[in-house]
Amino acid sequence: MSRCPARLRHAPSRAAALLAAAALLLTGCSSPGSGATAEAPSGGASGAVVDGVPAELEGYYTQTVAWEDCEFERAAAGADEDLQCAEVEVPLDYDDPAGESTTVVMARLPAGGESRGSLLLNPGGPGASGVDAMLDAEYMVTGDVRDAYDVVGFDPRGVGRSAGIECLDDAELDAWRAEPAFDPDAQPVDDVREQYQEIGERCVQNSGGIVAEMDTASAARDMDVLRAVLGEEKTHYLGFSYGTHLGAAYAELFPQRAGRLVLDGGVDPTLSNMDATTDQAAGFEDNLRHWVEVCQREYRDCAVGDGTVDQGVARVQELIGSVEEQDVTGPDGRPVTATNVVEGILSPLYSTSTYPALDEALKKAGEGDYSMLMSLSDATHGRGPGGEYANNTTLAFTAVTCLDRSAEGVTDEQMDRHQEELEEVAPTFGPYLGYGEAACQGWPVDPPAEQAPIDAEGSDPLLVIGTTHDPATPYEWSRALVDQLDSAALLTHDSYGHTAYTSGNRCVQDAVEAYLLDGELPAEGTTCS
Repeated sequence: MSRCPARLRHAPSRAAALLAAAALLLTGCSSPGSGATAEAPSGGASGAVVDGVPAELEGYYTQTVAWEDCEFERAAAGADEDLQCAEVEVPLDYDDPAGESTTVVMARLPAGGESRGSLLLNPGGPGASGVDAMLDAEYMVTGDVRDAYDVVGFDPRGVGRSAGIECLDDAELDAWRAEPAFDPDAQPVDDVREQYQEIGERCVQNSGGIVAEMDTASAARDMDVLRAVLGEEKTHYLGFSYGTHLGAAYAELFPQRAGRLVLDGGVDPTLSNMDATTDQAAGFEDNLRHWVEVCQREYRDCAVGDGTVDQGVARVQELIGSVEEQDVTGPDGRPVTATNVVEGILSPLYSTSTYPALDEALKKAGEGDYSMLMSLSDATHGRGPGGEYANNTTLAFTAVTCLDRSAEGVTDEQMDRHQEELEEVAPTFGPYLGYGEAACQGWPVDPPAEQAPIDAEGSDPLLVIGTTHDPATPYEWSRALVDQLDSAALLTHDSYGHTAYTSGNRCVQDAVEAYLLDGELPAEGTTCS
């Protein structure tokens, strides 16, 4: 549930959201090494900032970080020249704080006016880069909030620059993505388990112990270390999609430290992978039908032609099926698979603003040119036009998902029945969304804990935002999260697309600003449309 779609049929198949900020990429931030000027945290990591911290963790909470200019791979148009980066050391395993450590990288944009403190930001995933998101801070955070807070994006443990896991090289990722979709009628489910066991073992060989410590609870504990080194008594936070799970987990672990937390596109932490996938499959099918309706009504020479919505959806299904049935090669010589095409279709469904891109991509595909659909598929994995992968989003997604949601005890027969259900609720996408449990059953690391509701009892009130036709984090998930939380308000965004705050809806933005700047929650039942 990132801002980029999941690897369909090749990964635990929870779709995620398009990372709008990924167009501009950082190579990494400077380590606090020679030539760096050490800065004490703005509030000083002492006194109230570290009250109640276990003695064995005090060294992490009281460390001093060095802020430096971020280093860019190439000129990043729009990247704020004031953006600074720093590394923070955290325990690899919080059950063994005296053991190995790992790093979390932050990127900070100082407040435009008098700073009220830090606002941590997570764009989703799991596996999306909060550092990359800071390259497009104007998109992620409205002006009044940027003026009031030092906005701090971070790469969660194991992701991107934060000692990110390394599993497959670029050529191997290309080869993996070029494989045909898993066919349960022609292959045993053990094929999925074996493939993910091999990939997971490569991750462990290349990356070590971090692969077993990328669960959301550990990342939430890291957030409290970030809070302290930033000199804050409380954590203020803006999380999208999976970032709502991370924020809620933080409030559960540190309710007295949880300040103003905005959770946009709520995730229900109690859902099984099967139930989550079913909900998302239905959500994407709903959004596809909406796109067809808009296309036929508003676009000249709509890619799926005139007629009914059912007829338009059938034409999309025919295109996907035609790629299943024949060998298709893209202009760069790579094979085009049905999975690539499905990913390319899913990506523009995350926002109505990208609906025209889907129209254009399908028109080209109808003429035999799959380059645009391939580019959209590539973007979901961080692949650049030269074949380089700029991040580890794809397999970081798998690593976190398999630690957070247990697949133990799920049988092949249950997966087969679930696949039938997916194809019923989502005839277009359902055939490509199943068997994620088998992937996690093959993953070589077991979940550290059972799933459980999150109530965050004793925290300050949280703000949860749900969009009525959100395909990746369906509206009912936000409602379920609010029902679990001890103190939270639900703001409803009556619209299509994934998440709300970055949609441009002024009503939603006003509500978020009132909460972050003045602590005012929307009245019960508030709906923005």
